[in-house]
Amino acid sequence: MRRPALAIAGLVLALELAIPAMARHSDQGDPNDIDGRLDLHAVGLDHHPGPPRWTATSFQRWTVEQIWDRGYVIVELDTRGDEAVDHLLVVGSDGTELVAHLYRIRRDGTQAELATIDTDKEGPRSAAVSVALHKLSIGSNRTAYYWAVLSSFVGSACPQTCLDRVPDEGMVEQLLPGVSPSPSPSPSPSPSP
Repeated sequence: MRRPALAIAGLVLALELAIPAMARHSDQGDPNDIDGRLDLHAVGLDHHPGPPRWTATSFQRWTVEQIWDRGYVIVELDTRGDEAVDHLLVVGSDGTELVAHLYRIRRDGTQAELATIDTDKEGPRSAAVSVALHKLSIGSNRTAYYWAVLSSFVGSACPQTCLDRVPDEGMVEQLLPGVSPSPSPSPSPSPSP
């Protein structure tokens, strides 16, 4: 009688381990908690296939012209695993279209611009940005990197700059391609009386 129960438990464990590995998206929601056009509602990360692509969606509609010199979406990346931001993907507007740049944050805190990167306006409330992992300095023996998204907006509702971060605290762990999640230890079966 125990064999079917163990087989079912094994199947459930296998499915739990396989589902995250098959997932293409890592999505983070955020409440309506700040004023301004770039109060983030959600951030999605499409990470398979191809380079990681973050899509930041706000509660309000906005245009490229409305955020020109007033609004930015910034992806913060910890690629060395030292809990410091190592790279920034900065999305802004030149007045007619979205533009994005990749920066490396040096150990002394200064920034070095590395490249112009791909960005798109995706609908009335979203911007997307992507970067190939080979453009990032990823620490040796790393199996994951960490990310968070920050929006910044200055306007009539935000005269002092409204900032919104997803997640509000910490960063999201993202496994590098080809890395499988570590299985959680299973409790030992109790001996039957």
